[in-house]
Amino acid sequence: MAFFPVNDGKLGGRFAIEREVGRGGAGIVFRAYDLFTEQPVALKVINSEVGVAPEEEARLMREGQLLENLDHPGIVKTVACGVLEDSGAPFVAMEWLEGEDLAARQRRDPLNIAQAVELTQLVGEALGAAHAAGVIHRDIKPGNIFLCRDQSGGGLLDCRPKLVDFGVAAKSDIRITRSGDVVGTPAYMAPEQARGDGPIDARSDIYSLGATLFELVSGRPPHVGPNLIATLARLVTTPPARLSELRHDVPPVLDNLVYRMLETDPSARPGSVEEMLELLQDALRDASRISFAEL
Repeated sequence: MAFFPVNDGKLGGRFAIEREVGRGGAGIVFRAYDLFTEQPVALKVINSEVGVAPEEEARLMREGQLLENLDHPGIVKTVACGVLEDSGAPFVAMEWLEGEDLAARQRRDPLNIAQAVELTQLVGEALGAAHAAGVIHRDIKPGNIFLCRDQSGGGLLDCRPKLVDFGVAAKSDIRITRSGDVVGTPAYMAPEQARGDGPIDARSDIYSLGATLFELVSGRPPHVGPNLIATLARLVTTPPARLSELRHDVPPVLDNLVYRMLETDPSARPGSVEEMLELLQDALRDASRISFAEL
C-alpha cells in the first residue's frame, strides 16, 4: 500500500481500509469502510505508479459510471467513483458482497439442472435491466456471477446471484496481441465477438449466458480447445454439442433453448432477454418436474 497515501488509516479522507482482498496489474481491491455511507465497500483503486495504461483507468471509471445508472437487485451497486483527493488515483467503491462466485460454487457444490435454470432466469432478469439501460455486459461467465449468501433467490436457490464486473461493457472484450495471445474469455464469447466482424448487442450477451448455462448443466463450456486460439477456431467454425448428447436427463425444452442461445448466427438466437426468459420459464417447469420426481 506504499503508493497510496493513508492518513489516519483512511484513503481520500473517506475510506477506512480494513484489508486487501485482490491485486492485479492495474491496481488493488480493498475491503474498506465508507465513512460517508457507514457501510462496508469493495474499493477498487488504480495503482498509477506501475505504469498503468490510460485505457485501464478509463475502464475503471466507465465501470463505475455505468453501474451508477443501473438499479437492480441482481446487479452490483456502485457507491461512489472518482479520484482520491490525496493521491489522484481513480477509484470505484461498490457494495460489499458476502459469498462466492458461481465458478467457485460449481467446483464446491454443483447446481442441479433446475437450480441452474432458475439461476439463469435471475441473471437474465438483471441482464434485461442492463440492456434496457443501453448497457451490454460483454463478459457473462461463471466468474462474473456472484452468489450472495445473505440474499436468497426465493426459490430453488440458497443464494441471490448478482452480475459483477462491467469493466469491458460498451467495448469489445477480445483482442489478439502481437504475440498471438487472447485477452478475454473465449469459452463464453459469442462468435461475432470473437471474430470482431459484427455488432455486439443483446444477442451476444444471450450467447454468453447460454454458454454459462451449458457449462452448469454439462460440466464444461460448449467449446474447449487445447489452447486459446484453438478454442476460438472451434467457436467460430463448429456448432456446439447438444446438452442431450452429454446428459440423458436434460428436458427437451431446455435442450432446444440452449442450442438456440448458442447459434452461430445471432439472428437465430432469441432476439431479446424477454423472449429468452419466457422460454426459460417453460424449461424451468420441465426441469423442476424432473428434479422433484427424483427425490
